[in-house]
Amino acid sequence: MGMLLSGCSSPKRADFKEGNRFGQSSEAFETQRDLPPSTRTLYTMADALAAQGKDRDAEFTLKRCIQQEPKFTPAHNKLAELLMRQGRVHEATSVLSQALRINSADPILLNNLGMCWLVQRDYERAMECFIKAAGRVPESAKFRANLATALALLGRHEESGALLQQVLPDEQAKHNAEVLRKAHEQTMGRRPTSIQDRWPRAALVPG
Repeated sequence: MGMLLSGCSSPKRADFKEGNRFGQSSEAFETQRDLPPSTRTLYTMADALAAQGKDRDAEFTLKRCIQQEPKFTPAHNKLAELLMRQGRVHEATSVLSQALRINSADPILLNNLGMCWLVQRDYERAMECFIKAAGRVPESAKFRANLATALALLGRHEESGALLQQVLPDEQAKHNAEVLRKAHEQTMGRRPTSIQDRWPRAALVPG
């Protein structure tokens, strides 16, 4: 008889414990559901909004993302890209400069800031950024090609040509060196009239 009583009482204790566990997990679920979206969720949302052409909403979301996690550099790069696309070069420069105060060695931030300086015809600053970016990632052909561009626009054609030879096949390197030489001559003789004129093909590297 005692064994039967023991057998009957055990499931009740087990049910009670299971009930507690269920209650705890339910409370945890409610708490997690009420949490704000994570930084990566916000970033993904902003990316989708930008793809839909909803730049204003994407900008707001990216700024919220940066405010929530300032060290998340992809958001800085994405916001700068968005601003550059709208011709807001100075704002993009500011966004990237602020990000570099947090992570001064990030090669993508450095490269993208260099592109901003290139658009503003500040070729010295652009060159400095590209040198740092290429120094961090020597194997990046893009960073060295951007450095070659800045050097050419500073009139340093031999150095530019030597870099192009490192990252492009011989004929392409010669062709690009000639294009950059002509671009340098044009920049010496006139001022660009629009953001497209100053930077027709450049694109920021995504974070």
